[in-house]
Amino acid sequence: MSKLPFVVDAHTHLFNARYVPLQGILESWGIWKIPAKLISKLAYSLTASSTLKERLESFSVTSKKGATEKICNEFAHLVCIEIEHYLLEEGNSDPELAEAYQEQFINSELYSVLKEIHQYYGDSESAQELELDYIKTKWTFKAETQVQDKISGWFSGIHKMIERMLRKSLEFLEDAADKIDFVLNMLRSEVGIFKRLEGYYDNFSERYVFFHYMMDMAYPFDDNPKYDFYDQQLERMTALENFSEGIVLGFSAFDPLRFVSQSSSDRVLRDAIERSLEHGKAGFKFYPPMGYKPADNEANVERVVDYFLDFCVEYSIPVFTHCTPEGFQAYKGSGLNSDPDYWEQALKKNKQRETMRLCFGHAGGGKRKMNGRWVKGWLSDTEDEWNDQNNYARKVVELCRRYEHVYCDLSYLHEIVESKKAQESLAKRLEIELTREATADKPFKLADKIMYGSDWHMVSMVNDIERYFGQIKAIFEMQKMQLFADRFYFKNALKYVDLEAYIARAENVFSQDYIARLKEIRTHLM
Repeated sequence: MSKLPFVVDAHTHLFNARYVPLQGILESWGIWKIPAKLISKLAYSLTASSTLKERLESFSVTSKKGATEKICNEFAHLVCIEIEHYLLEEGNSDPELAEAYQEQFINSELYSVLKEIHQYYGDSESAQELELDYIKTKWTFKAETQVQDKISGWFSGIHKMIERMLRKSLEFLEDAADKIDFVLNMLRSEVGIFKRLEGYYDNFSERYVFFHYMMDMAYPFDDNPKYDFYDQQLERMTALENFSEGIVLGFSAFDPLRFVSQSSSDRVLRDAIERSLEHGKAGFKFYPPMGYKPADNEANVERVVDYFLDFCVEYSIPVFTHCTPEGFQAYKGSGLNSDPDYWEQALKKNKQRETMRLCFGHAGGGKRKMNGRWVKGWLSDTEDEWNDQNNYARKVVELCRRYEHVYCDLSYLHEIVESKKAQESLAKRLEIELTREATADKPFKLADKIMYGSDWHMVSMVNDIERYFGQIKAIFEMQKMQLFADRFYFKNALKYVDLEAYIARAENVFSQDYIARLKEIRTHLM
C-alpha cells in the first residue's frame, strides 16, 4: 500500500481495561454475570503488566479461521507468563527469597481471581496448582525450564481452566473472536495501545495525528472502572498525549447522568468542564446511548445537558457525538438517543446554538435494523433508500450542509471490509453527496465537512483497521474522488478541532515539542 502524505484519524480510543466498567460491557454483549465478573477481574489483574508487554506487542490475529481458539489460548498463556513473573530467576534457590516471592503471589490480585475462577471452572488439576504446598515447591525449585515448559507442566491446569472459562463464555456470542481480542488488546498499557496504532499508521501515511476520545461509563453500568474518571483518567491520558509529542489530541467525556445523580450545581458543572480543559483536552465526547440525549430529556437531565452545550458554544469547544442507532447501550433501545433529530432540536434552542462546533461520529452509520426493518444508511443505492425517514446518515449530511460548524466522520462502516458490494455502494453514495452543490437553505458543502476516522480499537475494528483503511483509500483514489481527498483525510478534521484555538489553550499544558509539532501542522497543512 502506497503511503499518503498526511492523515488525521479523527476517531480513535487509547484507553485500556482499567478505564471502563469492563464487567458491564461484557454483560451487554450477552456474557452471563458471573463469567463477566471473573473475566473483567482477570483482565484488571493483567492490565499494563511489564511482564506481558513484549508478548502482547508480538501477538496478532491474521486469520478469522480458528481466531477465537487462538485468542483464548493466548489469554491463558498470558496468565501463566504472569505467574512465572513471581518465580525465582534461574539459578537462585535462596529459600528466604523464595518465601517472599510466594507471599507476594498469594497476596496478589491475580492469585485471588484465579482462586475465584477455580470455584466455577476449575478441576482437580487446577486445584492442586493453586494449593499453597504445591506453590511452595515451585517457588523453591531452581527455575531451569522455559515458560512454555512450565505451562505444559507446572501450570497446565490453570491454563486449561482459563481457556475453559473463556470458551464457555463466548460459545454463543456473535463476533466472539473480535470481542475477546478487544479485551486482550485492552490489557496493554496506554503507551502500548498507542504504539500499536502507530504501527498501523506507519504503513499508511508519512505523518499522522490521532483524535482520541475518553468515555465516562461509570454511571450507566452496574460496575465501576478501576481508574476514577476525574482523579486518574484525565491525568493519565494527558501524560499519554504529552508522550505522543503532538500526535495525539485528546477529548474528554461528559456524562450528564453523573452530575444529575449528585444534584450538582452550575458551579460544580463548570468546574468539571474546566478541569478537563485544564488537562489539555481539545473537546468533549457526548455519548447518547449511555442513557441521555442532546435535547428532549427529563427536566433534571435537560438542565445539565443545556449547561454543558451552552458552555461549549460560548467558548467554541468541539463536541463529538456517537451517531448510529446502536453502540454501548445502557439499556435496550437507548442507541436511538443518537438520532440526529435530537441534535437539530439542540441546535435550534437559541441563536447561539447554531454556531455549535459538533461532529457526528460514524456519520450516521451503514446498514442497521430499526423498528423491525433495515435502513441502509451510507450504503443506500437509491434515492428512496437514502430518503428513508429513519436514515441517520441523510439526517447528518443535511445538518452538515445547514450549519457552519457541524461535521461528521466516516468511521466504523465495517460492512465495506467484508463486502465488495458494500464498498461499491459507499463509493457511489459518497460521490453523489460530495458533489451536491450548496443551496440557499443548505449553504455548506459536505465535501468541506466530512472526515476520515476508524473507531479503533473498538470491537469490529481492532483487527481490521488495515483492511478498512485500504478500502477507504481505494474509494478516494477514484478519479472523481481525488478532488476531495485532502479535505477528507486531514483538512476538515483540523478545521473542526479549531487547531489555532486548541494550540492557544494547550501551550501551558504540554511540552514544547508537542506544541511545535502542532504549529508546524498549522503552518504547512491548513
